Amino acid sequence: MSTFELAAAQNPKLRTAALVGADAEYPHSALAGARENVKQAGLEVVYDRTYPPATTDFTPIVRAIKAANPDVVFVASYPPDSVGMVLAAHEVGLQPKLFGGGMVGLQFATFQTKLGPKLNGLVNYDFWVPEPTLNFPGINEFLKKYQAQAEKQGVDPLGHYLPPWAYAMMQVLGQAIEATKSTDQKAVGEYIRAQAFETIVGKVKFGSNGEWDKPRVLLVQYQNIQGTDLHQFAGPGKRVVLLPAAWKSGSLVYPYADAVK
Repeated sequence: MSTFELAAAQNPKLRTAALVGADAEYPHSALAGARENVKQAGLEVVYDRTYPPATTDFTPIVRAIKAANPDVVFVASYPPDSVGMVLAAHEVGLQPKLFGGGMVGLQFATFQTKLGPKLNGLVNYDFWVPEPTLNFPGINEFLKKYQAQAEKQGVDPLGHYLPPWAYAMMQVLGQAIEATKSTDQKAVGEYIRAQAFETIVGKVKFGSNGEWDKPRVLLVQYQNIQGTDLHQFAGPGKRVVLLPAAWKSGSLVYPYADAVK
């Protein structure tokens, strides 16, 4: 969990953490990983609870977290929960040093325009954002074609979150089929495991465990968002890449209270 890698790098040293998420499959897995990373970061857990998936009022949850006064708040949530947690945090005045983590949904344009500047300061995972360090060959051409069709199809108008990776998957498969001149699954699979591929999300190479050879999940911070205009999210400077270091595009605004202003 890059959130805790970031927490461990702060000075003065952060001491406490709150972990919260829905009582469902993804949050359970994310929270289990968070607990291991909390130990490695040397943080004391002062709040660790889940809430029912049907929860709509997050204010009591956030009040309880605020009462525990953690330095870091890690949230593992699905889209409706993510929005609810952000709104409740602003209502209650939650101001830990770091806030975010595994909040699904904040990557979508619909929620970005709904929340606007309430996103400022949040640190969250992402897969691709329009930062200069991720301006790989072909990505802008892909997005131009995608966005021209998005409104007609009623899908995310920006398409930053998952579409580039979906297209990159097909690039990897296509390059493997061309290189092996085969559609035989074994031949194609062996080639994919052994080679590196140039895609619109950068160079892709797989390790022995089937995951990327070098992890590429991003940790970004929402910064300098003003109003709810969609256009601002189409360019750089609103979702600044903090980790991995190779793709860093800006600096953490810290603590959260300073970034949220």
